Amino acid sequence: IGTDTLPVENIVPEALRSVATADEFMARLPEFDDHFAKLNAEALESGSVLRYVGKVDVAGGQSSVKLAKYPLEHPFASLKGSDNIIAFTTERFPNPLIVQGAGAGAAVTAFGIFADLIKVAGQFDRAAGEAKI
Repeated sequence: IGTDTLPVENIVPEALRSVATADEFMARLPEFDDHFAKLNAEALESGSVLRYVGKVDVAGGQSSVKLAKYPLEHPFASLKGSDNIIAFTTERFPNPLIVQGAGAGAAVTAFGIFADLIKVAGQFDRAAGEAKI
């Protein structure tokens, strides 16, 4: 799904979107600390936190990914570190069904890549020299 069908708010500052290297990006990123500190302070003043959230409204035919404020009592507000959370609201679950767990932190990502490598190795027939697919 492209951004033509799924509106995605790009939270990367405009000035950093065309930098040449990751090193340049990281070196210049602190220039924007005040901007994000102000957004965070405004959210906290209103009893909220900021979260970058994707929404899919099947019934309404609307989807988006954007930075939004969530009240402190909302399940999304309780996220820590690189955790992920998803809330399902349906006819059967008018109060959202919440699924929360580890996100893509360094250790979780490394584990996932390693598990994928083991799967690939298990499908490779060394004697024949070809994949068993």
